[in-house]
Amino acid sequence: MPEPAEKATELFRQMNKNRRDVFKAYQGFTASIKKGSAIEDKYQSLILIACSILSQCDMCISLHVQNAAVHGATKDEIIDAGLLAVAMGGSPRMMYMRYVYQEVEKLFD
Repeated sequence: MPEPAEKATELFRQMNKNRRDVFKAYQGFTASIKKGSAIEDKYQSLILIACSILSQCDMCISLHVQNAAVHGATKDEIIDAGLLAVAMGGSPRMMYMRYVYQEVEKLFD
């Protein structure tokens, strides 16, 4: 079974193949947000982890946990970012912490 990040990569390939114009516009939009941001990459990734949990997207969680680690976030920072989402979203969002823990175990343990 493919990993969530691999599933997301495959989805991106499909979108790029079928609607390159839309996919490129979306990529440009997100790149422009990052480019002019006053928020460092590590903190953007931590925020996106919390947003991914609130959105209940396992593929997004996987990608953003990996990205946070690449940008220097610690295991504890990643877990705490996830827990902030749980605090806002309650127990249904807590179930998505399993994806955070899965990625953290692969990256840090």
